[in-house]
Amino acid sequence: MAEGRIVRQGAGDPLDVLGDELRFLAVGEGTGRRFDFMIQNYSYLVGPPLHTHRDQDDTFYVLDGVLSVQIGDEVYDLEPGDFATAPPGVPHTFGNMRRGQALVRAVNVMTPGGFDEVLREFSALPPGSPDAELLRRWHDKYGLTVVGPPLAVKLGLTD
Repeated sequence: MAEGRIVRQGAGDPLDVLGDELRFLAVGEGTGRRFDFMIQNYSYLVGPPLHTHRDQDDTFYVLDGVLSVQIGDEVYDLEPGDFATAPPGVPHTFGNMRRGQALVRAVNVMTPGGFDEVLREFSALPPGSPDAELLRRWHDKYGLTVVGPPLAVKLGLTD
């Protein structure tokens, strides 16, 4: 029988991804692979390239700051209380694109669960550009396809 779960403020499983903290409150292994629930912090200009997920919905709810989200060709600025979701196969990316803005904090829910495995493997890669063959295998394994540049590149922003 399934059991409930309580995670107190400040608890969870932290992970450093590109210098920003992500905190897993629930992951696929503990949810019957139904979902992952994480709180993420986003520094200025940090974010993934435009990508799709083969199997997962990628959902965001902004807690603090303004999170820029690209879904398809459109870019949206999400403020606290705003919500966005990208279903499987829909190109999307996101990040903190406002110079001088403090960290953006958002809830990120992935359904089905198991995306924590992707992020753990990614954060364990050595610094620098990963080998192209390693990235290809990694993308195949996790159902990810990179289809464009990070949002900062699309918007022509530099540090």
